[in-house]
Amino acid sequence: MKNLILIITACFMLIGCATKKDYTLPKSTVEKEKRAEEFKKPQDTLFEDNIVEEPVIENEEELNKIAIIYPSAKVGRYAKSTISTISAYLIYTDSPFHLEAFDSYDENPDNILRELELLKEKGFTKVIAMFTQIGFNTLNSLNNFENIKFYFPLINKEEVTTFNDNFIFGGISYKKQLELLQTLSSNKNTMFYVKSYLGNKLRDIYKQTFVNSGVIKEIARTNNRYKYIMKDNRILGSTIILNTPIVKSSIILSQITAFEVEPAKVLSTQLNYNPLLVKLTQEKDRENFYVVSSIEDVNSFIEDYTKLLGSDIAYEWVDYSALVGANYLINENSLELIKTGIFENQADYKQTLYKSTSYGFEKVLQN
Repeated sequence: MKNLILIITACFMLIGCATKKDYTLPKSTVEKEKRAEEFKKPQDTLFEDNIVEEPVIENEEELNKIAIIYPSAKVGRYAKSTISTISAYLIYTDSPFHLEAFDSYDENPDNILRELELLKEKGFTKVIAMFTQIGFNTLNSLNNFENIKFYFPLINKEEVTTFNDNFIFGGISYKKQLELLQTLSSNKNTMFYVKSYLGNKLRDIYKQTFVNSGVIKEIARTNNRYKYIMKDNRILGSTIILNTPIVKSSIILSQITAFEVEPAKVLSTQLNYNPLLVKLTQEKDRENFYVVSSIEDVNSFIEDYTKLLGSDIAYEWVDYSALVGANYLINENSLELIKTGIFENQADYKQTLYKSTSYGFEKVLQN
């Protein structure tokens, strides 16, 4: 088999682009890096026309075929980085592959079914499904795709009541993350959140998880009166939980310092595990700041590959989830490249606590 010329076909239908191009698998690390750089070219350069030559595969059974289906109107940004992550993984594994993306645009059942029928016709049996609960419900109601294995990177098994046996879930568990943060609480708590799908979800999980939910404050998207918010005597010396996006969290941290609130601790879920938070705040703003993450360390080479292609498996949990899914669908966790495996149809994430430092985040040793 060593003499075989390995050919890979990477057929992408990126957001707003339905053109495709084939690639030959590079043989050396240098060639791989050059190929990765080629993947980064703008779409109008990379995809020059609509003509796709059939790849020469001497043994079709050795071709790893994987499809990505996504609604670009809802998860466009995630879909693009997911394609980059899976491309990097497949290039790294040094085996021939065919990767193709199918855009349903939204989660309308007719649009989803159209793309499912198309990928089924093309012989895909391993699919990354970038749907929210709405799209999942559509797939869960269908009974003619039992031979296809679906991985849902955005959904945790805790969020569904019933599912088909061929469904695998890769969403992180905010419930488990908040349970870990609960152990750090002083039992006098204040929680900030922004009203949104995720913000409301985190608020509800927080109320169910923390023994004393204490003060719950909504942070508006614009025109917040931070002086009024911080002058609330109920939050003085409390444990503050940030269920807010990074920019809002950065502002809150700076205001906590400015108004000398002096909290016992400031805690956050995966939502704020990002080096951007460090760039947007001062070190004194992050004193006693702790964040929990479900992302495990991975092989440095695969991390470098993903960065070359434009994704971030070290800090973006959706990218990391996609990597876990690709590893399971292609190799069923056999590669030691990725520590997170699949257990009872769910990615089995470990919750790791970090504290803020002057340069970023540092793991907290746990008993």
